[in-house]
Amino acid sequence: MTTTALLDRLASRAERFPGAVLLVGPSLMAIEREARAIAARLLCASSGERHPSSECDTCRRTAAARHPDLLVLEPEGVSIKIDRVRDALAFAAGRPYEARRRVVLLFRAEKLDPPSANALLKALEEPGAYVHWILATTRPESLLPTVLSRCVKIPVPPPARSERAAQWRGIGLSEEDADELARLRESEEAQQDGEAKAEAEERLAVFRERRERVVQALHAGLTGNRPAPLVMLADELGRQESPHPELLAEVLADAALAAAGSGERMRHRGLAGPIAEIGRSRPGEALQAAAIRAADAPADSRRGNRRLHFESLLLTLLLSR
Repeated sequence: MTTTALLDRLASRAERFPGAVLLVGPSLMAIEREARAIAARLLCASSGERHPSSECDTCRRTAAARHPDLLVLEPEGVSIKIDRVRDALAFAAGRPYEARRRVVLLFRAEKLDPPSANALLKALEEPGAYVHWILATTRPESLLPTVLSRCVKIPVPPPARSERAAQWRGIGLSEEDADELARLRESEEAQQDGEAKAEAEERLAVFRERRERVVQALHAGLTGNRPAPLVMLADELGRQESPHPELLAEVLADAALAAAGSGERMRHRGLAGPIAEIGRSRPGEALQAAAIRAADAPADSRRGNRRLHFESLLLTLLLSR
């Protein structure tokens, strides 16, 4: 059973829905959207018959956080303060106004400071008959173990790339720009924050400029048999603050696809020409091995280790024939 199907089944029978749930996943947008959908189903009198509907007044008010039996708790600044948690505890202790139960949505739960988290423990362990706590986080490892142990943990997958691309097209981006922007990991958070078209286009332009630098360095080094551009690229990628280090792995993987005659499957088709030339300059097996090594860069922050890692794999690739 998929996560969505499981949540639908639980929410459609509110009397069996857990008192404390923790939604986790890589996409803040996806888990918060799922949390709001669950809240709508729990609060709507007809929730057992259908999904939340824009035609339903209860569902509309829940989506807008204007339902009297819904409380949304979010960070104020860098943390969720204990005063706001106490407000939530008082809300949860009351009886519902309209619905059969109350729901507290706690977004970015990793922002609970220790006093706030400790204040929640008893409520999560014994929520009571009329309230459901729904916590959401992309960083469950940052929560206190005592909070984790009191919640039913449910993973929520990120939205599909096609769905993210459709959202970018919805603010006026072209098909090509929307598709490429949807591939960027941080684009999900930007969508969550309501990034405007101009801001999205600017960020995409920065990404493309960085990508072009990676491709130019690989092209100059591998097609020209010159180590200097590759060493300079390794130095740049080895810096702790270097953005998009995964670009090297992606471009090398595309070059390996080109070498195998599968260029139509390239991720970065905007630079298909020079990437294909890189693919013709080295054996496909060597390119594939280099892509795998590039994706497995050292996780520590010591600049030398990362630089030497990238330098070693690029010079090994240069010597392959």
